[in-house]
Amino acid sequence: GYDIRPTIAVTKAHIDFPEVKDAIRTGRIVPDGKILKEDGQSMVTKAAIEPVWYLPGIAERFQCTEQALRQALFKETNMMYPELLTRTDIKLFLPPIGGLTIYIWGDPATIPDESIPLTVRVHD
Repeated sequence: GYDIRPTIAVTKAHIDFPEVKDAIRTGRIVPDGKILKEDGQSMVTKAAIEPVWYLPGIAERFQCTEQALRQALFKETNMMYPELLTRTDIKLFLPPIGGLTIYIWGDPATIPDESIPLTVRVHD
């Protein structure tokens, strides 16, 4: 066995938002030079997130059996994923839907600490 787990792609990014530049120009936001530069460029952490469904948990939420959920997903995806029925040992499903990108202003390590301000913008 291989230990293959779903992941997200994370990188540092420099991003320009016209609305932020306008806010600087009108004085609503003051650049700190660290996260927000004088020219309006934001220093952010960018993360691409793909959905991963844990089938037993979803079945529990829908109050159905995992097998019923698998059969419904198989049918509703036009039978594109036979492994839903043949590989019941696989508990994760990567649905054929788009993911999303988030931009984080501030230190991502502080996300769990609710006393520290953090801004996240969902994109896509």
